[in-house]
Amino acid sequence: MKINRVVSLFFSPNGTTRQVADAIAQGVGAPERLDLDRTLFDSRWAGEPLWPGDLAVIALPVYYGRLPKLMVEFFRYIKAEGIPAVLAVTYGNRDYDDALLELKNESLDHGFIPVAAGAFVAHHCMAGKLAQGRPGPDDLAQARELGAKAAALLAGRDSLDGLDLAVKGNFPYTPGSDLPVGPGTDLSKCTRCGLCQKNCPVQAINPLNPAEIDGWRCLFCTRCIHSCPTGAKAITMPPMLEKLTILENMMAAPKENELFYL
Repeated sequence: MKINRVVSLFFSPNGTTRQVADAIAQGVGAPERLDLDRTLFDSRWAGEPLWPGDLAVIALPVYYGRLPKLMVEFFRYIKAEGIPAVLAVTYGNRDYDDALLELKNESLDHGFIPVAAGAFVAHHCMAGKLAQGRPGPDDLAQARELGAKAAALLAGRDSLDGLDLAVKGNFPYTPGSDLPVGPGTDLSKCTRCGLCQKNCPVQAINPLNPAEIDGWRCLFCTRCIHSCPTGAKAITMPPMLEKLTILENMMAAPKENELFYL
């Protein structure tokens, strides 16, 4: 099976998932490449058909052991029928629980056929001491290897019939967070520049009042915190801060990436 194009489909609020997706795509080594960044809200209102000869790289971060609560939007207007895919999730050194299995099932439901997958450690978006500097050079080398092995596997096959990639996870999935969450805003530092609202992947921030956040929509991806030029956004809820401190103490030992092949 000849691969003419690699299509990288990813959601990456803080850039680490994109790094992994990029490395996998590099490893595939296809002559053509298309990146479909589905991070910003408006990007999920456009799409692309995939064709025979394409290989998809599908990558998302893990929140509370699950995929982000936007999978309908993520795959919207992406047309695939029997397209092979390399799957990847990134997680902040705790665990990815059932997220990779969830991504496998979601990709199958949307016309993709998973042929390889990986769970990669990345800097935790909330617990800043966890997995600092990751993905690093060794992680990205493993991601390139994942892409290269997937390409080699496909090169030796004429058909994808009967393939069933086994990954870690259980169904029913681990329940994700069902509580309203969201960062706090220090109005004495806020200049009302609007960057937090413009950069919010789920449009959870009121454009007229940046301190007002829809906690049911917010993923707590912390993109608004990292994009605020004055440091007005921060995690302020005492129970969350306490939980993150415990997490940093219990999960400090570096974890290894896990790769899955047919």
